[in-house]
Amino acid sequence: MKHFFHFIFRLFLVLVVLIPILYYMHTFEAQKNNVYVSIYSVAMFTVLSIFLYFFLHKSVRSPNLQLFISITLMNMLIKMACSVGLLLLYKAKYQPVNGKFIIPFLLVYLFFTIFETFFMVELADQKQK
Repeated sequence: MKHFFHFIFRLFLVLVVLIPILYYMHTFEAQKNNVYVSIYSVAMFTVLSIFLYFFLHKSVRSPNLQLFISITLMNMLIKMACSVGLLLLYKAKYQPVNGKFIIPFLLVYLFFTIFETFFMVELADQKQK
């Protein structure tokens, strides 16, 4: 349980840093109408990260040595599919005038990829012990 609270605390820190950056980004005229892509992206990646944590945490205790790697690879596939789906749905629903709506999404993607890499390395270290 201690590891879960540590994970939630780090997730909270990521959000505390990311949300003001996104807020500032949306003050620019080119990004004013793209607030929802940021909201949807943050929500999607937060939920995916929480699920990933639970699956990886269980895999650390599994006797199957390949399960951790399998979950990591599946996460990449799911993240890519969800990302493409989110962007296509956003484009269809809100019909942005240009492709700049992807910039806040990429920022969220970058933050969460770095965050997930850190906690996956931490969990992988537990697997070795």
